[in-house]
Amino acid sequence: MIKTVSKSISIIFLIIILFVIVFLLYFTFQSKKHPEKMPSIFGVSPLTVLTNSMHPYIKAGDLVIIKKTKPSDVKVNDVITFRDSPTKFFTHRVVSIKQNQGKIGFVTKGDNNNTADSSVVTSNNLVGKLILKVPKAGYVAKFVSGPIGFILLILIPATGYICLEVFERLSREKTQSSGILKG
Repeated sequence: MIKTVSKSISIIFLIIILFVIVFLLYFTFQSKKHPEKMPSIFGVSPLTVLTNSMHPYIKAGDLVIIKKTKPSDVKVNDVITFRDSPTKFFTHRVVSIKQNQGKIGFVTKGDNNNTADSSVVTSNNLVGKLILKVPKAGYVAKFVSGPIGFILLILIPATGYICLEVFERLSREKTQSSGILKG
């Protein structure tokens, strides 16, 4: 019974490690290869917040998860992420919505800023809407996606796990084969 539970836990642990490795490699590769595009899986993108413009709701170092959304689904008080330049993104709150010749525009403002943003966000620049924020996880994501973090938190544990599995299997085979010789 204990062996079955132990084996199940180790398989779950391995799956989680593999998922994290694939996830980080995908996002790191995509962001390096195409810095003008935000990497996403099924329309969901993680971003690390760099400033305190949305303090206290979102703080620098928080990880925000953004879901791609249609402009018509954005409402006043929603927190959206938008593109300011090819490689620069902002996450601010919608304070009003403007219609101009049938096109939707958003007036945004950082919660910690005194005034609204100077330009109206067009629907073309809308990246998505905030669906989740994870306090301080942006620091971890940034560290893990770097070379030292990847080696310390992904590569070494994965290698250790694989070595442990190989050692256990070899020990099991040796025990079984010595049992066959004695019997």
